[in-house]
Amino acid sequence: MPTILRFRGFNIMIFVDDHHPAHVHAIGHDGFIVFDLGCPTGPVAVRERKGIKRSDERALEDFLNDNVAILCERWREIHE
Repeated sequence: MPTILRFRGFNIMIFVDDHHPAHVHAIGHDGFIVFDLGCPTGPVAVRERKGIKRSDERALEDFLNDNVAILCERWREIHE
């Protein structure tokens, strides 16, 4: 599960043996959140979350939307 990006103490990861649709796991701060990427251009959408503050969720969502093209490209490189 390579870490693709880091943001405010969260590791943004794409699991190697994961399933479609394209998504990332943000792990940190005693919890995790999974965002569907909405490739190729977003927007990202929360799929699942546990132990993440709403303020962190909003900040992560904004960060991922700003980087969705990079994340979608990395998803393709890893899974196709």
